[in-house]
This record gives sequence, C-alpha cells and structure tokens, in this order.
Amino acid sequence: MPPSNSDAHQFAAQAHAGQVDKAGKPYIRHVNRVAGAASGRATHAFEKDGLSINPDHVLQAAYLHDVLEDTPTTAGDLLTAGYAPQVVKMVQLLSKTDEEMSYAERIGTLIRSGNIGAILIKLSDNEDNARADRQLPTGAGLTARYAASMPRLRDAAIALGYTGP
Repeated sequence: MPPSNSDAHQFAAQAHAGQVDKAGKPYIRHVNRVAGAASGRATHAFEKDGLSINPDHVLQAAYLHDVLEDTPTTAGDLLTAGYAPQVVKMVQLLSKTDEEMSYAERIGTLIRSGNIGAILIKLSDNEDNARADRQLPTGAGLTARYAASMPRLRDAAIALGYTGP
C-alpha cells in the first residue's frame, strides 16, 4: 500500500527533526503551512477548475518539498518508501540542483515544466517564506526575491487553467 498523507507528514517531521527556520521556530511548522495552502489550491484546481491534478499527491509533495534539499534524503529514498513517481517528480522540481542558476532561473525552469502541482506548492512556499513574522531584519533581499516570483507563479498557474487564490 502506498504511503498515506499522514505517512508523508510523518516522513517530513522525522527528516526535519531538530531543524529550525530563520526565526528559530521548528521547521516542520513551515512545512505544515505550505502543505495546507498547497492542498487547498490543489483541491480547488481539481474540483473547481477540472484540472488533471491529484490533490493527495500535491499534499504529499508539499510535505516533502524540502527533504531533498535540506536533509540527506534522496529521490531514490522516496521511491523506495513507496511514494508515487508523480510525488517524487514534484519534489525534484522544487529542489535545488547542483546546476549553477539564479533563483529567477530556477522559477523559470519550474514554470516551463508545466507541472501545476509543483507550481502551486512553490507559490504556497514563497507566500509562507515572505511572511513578515518569518523574516529576520536582514531578510529583505529574500522577501523581495519571493515577492518577485509570486506573480510569475500565479500567471503560470492561470495559464494552465487554475482560477483559485
């Protein structure tokens, strides 16, 4: 039986155990907020927009969105754990690679993938990262970077048929 949404949350909680965000809060709180927002968006895309998207896959990928980047976990580990290839693909699209590229270029690569689930997760991730209560006084550059990417991500989602927030 494939992992459940709860299993994905548990996997992320274990992988990020002991990690904190820029403000010193447990990192899993960020993961949970991103997953909640992305799940709502994916459900809207499926139910209201009729898009070919699996809200459970999006939720699982949202829980796992930083495990390849911030933990020793590999894509192979996720596949071995039974996650659907579509989930692993979204997580890979959301993860930095060894290839040298700017943040704006990474967003462009994600948009060009046409993967609506990954785009909705990244939009949710950037919204959470740009929250004022998550920023340190020195974080203005990061906030600007996230703010600049959000219209691009929204436009990409709209171009794919998404009508939600």
